[in-house]
Amino acid sequence: MNVNLTHVVLPGIGPVCAECFSRGHIGALSLSPGEVYSFGVTEPQAQLDWDVDSARALITARPRTAQRLDPGWLKRWLTERSCFTPEHLDHIPADKLAEPGILVEIMAGPPSHEPQPFRILIDGTHRAASRVSNGHHFWAHLLTEDEQRSICTYTLEGQAVELPWVAGHGISDRQAGILVSSVTESDVA
Repeated sequence: MNVNLTHVVLPGIGPVCAECFSRGHIGALSLSPGEVYSFGVTEPQAQLDWDVDSARALITARPRTAQRLDPGWLKRWLTERSCFTPEHLDHIPADKLAEPGILVEIMAGPPSHEPQPFRILIDGTHRAASRVSNGHHFWAHLLTEDEQRSICTYTLEGQAVELPWVAGHGISDRQAGILVSSVTESDVA
């Protein structure tokens, strides 16, 4: 059975959008839940959980250029790999629609195959779906290998373990578009 929860009924408030509720966007309530993006793998049974609030803090601490996501990849991601609530798309504030998402890249593949780069949109699925449905491009900040590993909990067959590492792969500062200050020590002295 596949169930989509579209609203929650709150005493004294009535029905509210489940997505708005999960993000603490109910005006009558003061909620501030932490946001985590989870991605499950079936073989072997595993789950990756990224702390989205920590990802946002990393991007603030190390500004970078947002990258335009390939429209073909994004459409496949939204239809094949994402679960979003279409009813929530109209609730996204207009000033938030252009806010870039957050993207990570891991090495993954079926057992007995060579791992390949696999990108995951850990923040911005609803904004992306809204923009795509209106014929607009969507942009995302890419985290470096070290950044995404620092905010990811990897659970393999029910046990939290270290995220596997594939030598020679991973997103560098340059690939993530991190903006490097042009001020050097000699400029300060």
